[in-house]
Amino acid sequence: MIAAVGADRGAAVAAGQSGADRDTVLEAVYRERYPELVGLARLLIDEHAQAEEIVQEAFARTYEAWSRIRERDDPLAYVRRSIVNLARGGIRRRMVARRARLSPMADAPSAEAGVLDDEQRRLIVAAVLALPRRQRECVVLRYYADCSTSETADALAISDGSVKQHLHRAMHALAAALGDAP
Repeated sequence: MIAAVGADRGAAVAAGQSGADRDTVLEAVYRERYPELVGLARLLIDEHAQAEEIVQEAFARTYEAWSRIRERDDPLAYVRRSIVNLARGGIRRRMVARRARLSPMADAPSAEAGVLDDEQRRLIVAAVLALPRRQRECVVLRYYADCSTSETADALAISDGSVKQHLHRAMHALAAALGDAP
């Protein structure tokens, strides 16, 4: 069994596929060409930190794909190709992110504000319901249905003066019921 493993290792070394050869060759390319490769990546994506990450990833992918590399003595072309492909992918992701960038939402009212609004609305509705029928009808038509004074008068078959009088009395009653000064 040991002889078989040794024979396999010998065949790998003869073919130039040993781990030591891979490490030595990639380390040499890394030491000699790293600044140049980062510059290449930076020109493609214009972000230095991301360019360094792309170069690191390109070397990692080259290391993993060593058995598929034709020029094992000088894998620089493969590393460059990896950098270009990784940069393209990064550019695509950034373009998609820019297109999908969400605009910030407007500040939402707090839960307390919603509760206070609901409570205030409940008090107003209760005060309007407590008004005499004719005053209630005038208030609802004028302020809720947004009818003019004459439209309210027509709907209730009363004069404009009567609508104004009922609204005046209703507003005083509502102010008293809700604790507001008239």
